[in-house]
Amino acid sequence: ANSLKIHPRNFIVDKDYLVAWIKEVINYLEGIDIAHIDSVGDPTTYPDLIPLIKEIKKLKIKTISMVTNGILLNNIKGLKEAGLDKINISIHTLNKEKGKILFGKDSYDVEKVIENIKELLKNKLEVWLTPVYIQNFNEADIEDLIELSKELKCNIGIQKYEFHKYGRKMKTKEETYYSFYKKINEWENKYNLKLGFKAKDIEVKKTKKLPQKFKLNEKINIEIKAKGWMPNQMIGTARNRAITILDCNKPVNSTVKAKIIQMKNNIYVAK
Repeated sequence: ANSLKIHPRNFIVDKDYLVAWIKEVINYLEGIDIAHIDSVGDPTTYPDLIPLIKEIKKLKIKTISMVTNGILLNNIKGLKEAGLDKINISIHTLNKEKGKILFGKDSYDVEKVIENIKELLKNKLEVWLTPVYIQNFNEADIEDLIELSKELKCNIGIQKYEFHKYGRKMKTKEETYYSFYKKINEWENKYNLKLGFKAKDIEVKKTKKLPQKFKLNEKINIEIKAKGWMPNQMIGTARNRAITILDCNKPVNSTVKAKIIQMKNNIYVAK
């Protein structure tokens, strides 16, 4: 799901490992009944996706949602029966050639995605179209998608394009939030449709944080477990937490001393 030129290391996380940590988080936070499935690639490439959804549903989870580009939805009935409730489709244009550019794949087939959206609705899943609005590139395409959502009677939530350090860059300036919401309001008035959403509208809940295991700038011993996702990175463990180690090519099973340089949202990075 990711270019080997950019990400030389790809791996599949064990289903039981994922479920064990989901249980850990649910037990600590208490009262959480929503789970969202996402990944650095597309979740539909995960071979144990349906068994994973089944296991999550057993944990008294009310709503399971997932994001996908919609291409590999080959077993929609199976996803529904496993317990999937909601699905967000990353679709940014109805134009075939633009779609290939935006997804970076000549094999991207927007007509196949639309067929899958119709099948999702037929199987009574809650569907959200979640296009990214890229100023001066796909403005007309967003309007096409708004029309499609009205035609199919599914939801649509428009996202703002954000530059990402490791993401693909579009030849455009990053839009201000003021300009973005001004455009959203313009479309809402034109189509008589709600397009701007707050956290509560999409079931995002604020919770307490998991306990932090380290302090910023703390130097710790880390056991190397695997190569990292990016070049010159390794993944290690300490105090029952995974840590990405930058500028490191130490062998697996060795130990390295490194300093914690980032720990926002319990995502630990050391160097």
